[in-house]
Amino acid sequence: MQTSFFLKTKSFRRIFFILCGLIFSTLMIIGLFRIRIDTNILTSLPKNDPVIADANFTIVHHPFQNQIVIDVSCQKNDIEILISGGELVETELAKSGLFRTIGMKDMQHLFPELLEHITNNLPVMFSAEELNTQVRPILENDDLKQRIKDNLSQLLTMDGVGQAEAILNDPLGLRGIVLQKLKQLLPADNIHFYKGHLISSDRKHLLIIANPQSASIDSKLSHKIADLIEQTRIDLNRKFEKSGDHFTLTPFGAYRAALDNEMTAKNDIQNAMLYATIGIALLLIFSFPRPLIGLLAFLPAFFGTICSLAVYSLLWHEPICIMTIGFGAAIISITVDHGISYLLFLDRPYETKGREVVKEVRAVSILAVLTSVCAFLTLSISGFPILSQIGQFAAFGIAFSFLFVHFFFPLMFPTMRPGKSKRALPLQTVVNKLFIGGGKYKFILALGFATLMCFYARPEFKVDITSMNTITEETIDAENLFSTVWGHKFFDKVYMLIEADNLVSLQEKCDKLADGIDREISAQRLSDAFLPSMIFPGILKRKENLAAWNQFWNEKQKTSFYDELKDTAVELGFTPDAFSDTYATHDDNVLDQITIPQEFYQLFNIYQSQKNNSWILFTSLTPGHSYDSEKFFLDYHNDNSVHVFDPPFFSKRLGEFLSNTFTKMILIIGLSVLILLLLFFVDITLTLVALIPILFSMICTLGTLHLINHPLNISGLMLSVVVIGMGIDYSLYLIRSYQRYRDETHPFQDHVRMTIFLAATSTLIGFGALSIGEHNLMRSLGLFLVLGIGFALVGTVALLPPLLNYLFKPVTLAKADILPNSTAHLKRIRRLYRHLEAYPRMFARFKIM
Repeated sequence: MQTSFFLKTKSFRRIFFILCGLIFSTLMIIGLFRIRIDTNILTSLPKNDPVIADANFTIVHHPFQNQIVIDVSCQKNDIEILISGGELVETELAKSGLFRTIGMKDMQHLFPELLEHITNNLPVMFSAEELNTQVRPILENDDLKQRIKDNLSQLLTMDGVGQAEAILNDPLGLRGIVLQKLKQLLPADNIHFYKGHLISSDRKHLLIIANPQSASIDSKLSHKIADLIEQTRIDLNRKFEKSGDHFTLTPFGAYRAALDNEMTAKNDIQNAMLYATIGIALLLIFSFPRPLIGLLAFLPAFFGTICSLAVYSLLWHEPICIMTIGFGAAIISITVDHGISYLLFLDRPYETKGREVVKEVRAVSILAVLTSVCAFLTLSISGFPILSQIGQFAAFGIAFSFLFVHFFFPLMFPTMRPGKSKRALPLQTVVNKLFIGGGKYKFILALGFATLMCFYARPEFKVDITSMNTITEETIDAENLFSTVWGHKFFDKVYMLIEADNLVSLQEKCDKLADGIDREISAQRLSDAFLPSMIFPGILKRKENLAAWNQFWNEKQKTSFYDELKDTAVELGFTPDAFSDTYATHDDNVLDQITIPQEFYQLFNIYQSQKNNSWILFTSLTPGHSYDSEKFFLDYHNDNSVHVFDPPFFSKRLGEFLSNTFTKMILIIGLSVLILLLLFFVDITLTLVALIPILFSMICTLGTLHLINHPLNISGLMLSVVVIGMGIDYSLYLIRSYQRYRDETHPFQDHVRMTIFLAATSTLIGFGALSIGEHNLMRSLGLFLVLGIGFALVGTVALLPPLLNYLFKPVTLAKADILPNSTAHLKRIRRLYRHLEAYPRMFARFKIM
């Protein structure tokens, strides 16, 4: 065969290599400069389940998503020194310009105005449910007189300064019931106000709340915030060094998770790439007669990865998840087998031609590549953006790597001189023994092991939202400190997000929800809740509350209460007429329309969305003893306006979603692969044989995960793709080699067996590098796929050779006088052509027969 004209001379070859380098560099630049990396795993949640979609929407629009809280503690138990240190921290934070608001000083000025508003509008502060469950027991209590006396006595002491009008208008202290609802707005349970600061109940900790100018989950801002807090701690301790005071700053917030995710993922990616590259390089060096030739197998792998990254950045503009980038190490280990297969056929003790080698490699590998690409593309229908990204990234990487091998390698190596060594490599001998040795014993042993694993092979999904992100020990310690000092209120909540086109509509929606929330509290399905309608009711809610107030304070109720009030007032020296208008009834037109003042928006977590200019209210609810998460979600969830996020219920539903998706993907991928094999082989027997290692791997992997008590998570969805889409490659390589070479002793069978072994081992190295990382999802992904690929290799080595030797054993035909075109004649022809490649077999069936 003549050498390609393009590569006849060295100058042409030099131009070709320069051109390849330019193409590779261009693609690398495109990929690196256009791609945007997303470090927040939670943004990759599916959108087609209402519970998960609500959780995603709430997390993205959570006003506290960007909020940062800092616990300030002092070695000395001195509240004044603690306050001084806290103020210095707030000053340094303000100087940085990174934060929009800092501290609670602005908030404390709102409470006198809020108290006045509540006192002046008491008739519309209570619903009928609240009047009957909270106010009526006070009036019917034997301690009613003492309660009145305690409240009125404040007018005779310093505690009543500035509150005279409020106490005279509300001698029962009903405003306290309304104010009690506001405790749900506090960031923690064990909290007190002192000089405009939030102080813990033991007076040893001060809490600073800061809202950044932009999203704190942005990695650049997260680094700036972390550096600022550390520098502030150093400056604070330097200032108080002479007095012997030592301060500790413990920050907490979404920025820490973003920072931890980024640092952990980047470290894992670097280590995985390094370990995978070194491991595969050593494997290749010991697998080829000319060791350095084996390293060329990295070329198509790197080319496929870079091209995949470049194409993704050109076709899709959304950020790519950092976990997808981390999968790049696995892509290299997956696609390196294309180069291995080509180079094993090329590096022989006799001269080989690139184009002839391509034909041999294509014959045994084309079906394996098609199944892998199709399987990874199937991840696009998983419903998980992160898995869709990984699937597309891997599919493009495999395809480009395959194209590089079959188009560039023949041009780079049109011919290969004979190798000097003709002896078999030790590794080749080991691989041959693995495939050929053992016979029926390894078959029976593998079959017995699979039978045993059948009793444990149950896919179990367990999803914890905290496990989706990876945080450091320092962040865990910070979370534990906040739980201990400030209570569990930071974490044990159900969240509700209400969205409306304008403020009037938002207030109306809050009014409708408020009645339902009152019933939930009365039924102990909720223990605490707050909506602005409880303080600033809208038009309809105001009318309903006022009608309930007028009905509650009927003549009988008034007479009984006023008699008790007047007697107590006279005892304390007040004139009976001083309380003649107390708790009076009103007409609808007496009270003015109540709107929420703008200065209360931040306190009530009301803000305008920057995406669509809608108004959003965020509130938190505390579950009660009778709380039913599923019923509550169904009762209050509304696709367009009300979003409910209950973390435990979300985790449960996500686990169910993963389980259903896992089953769906196995069915879809399995059916797709089955149809593809049937079309390619046109042989039911070979199709079923090809699926045996896949079934073996799936059973053994799920059984092993159950035995080691490691349930599946989001990464587990990759198991179906890798085991079916990639694990089947090994059986397809082996089956195609038997079809092509018929005998397991054929010299080219050694190349195929070595290709299977090296492909599986390199993939195990790549996934193994992920499994020893620190990032939760990457580590789980690596473990799942190591088990899946490992058992697929074992199934191929132990189960297929005996079966294929039986199916492809030489046909012996007894001597007999057979009439042409007779039934016996046709049977003999079918036996001669059985299990051959589809084309000659179909040709024999439709032409000869």
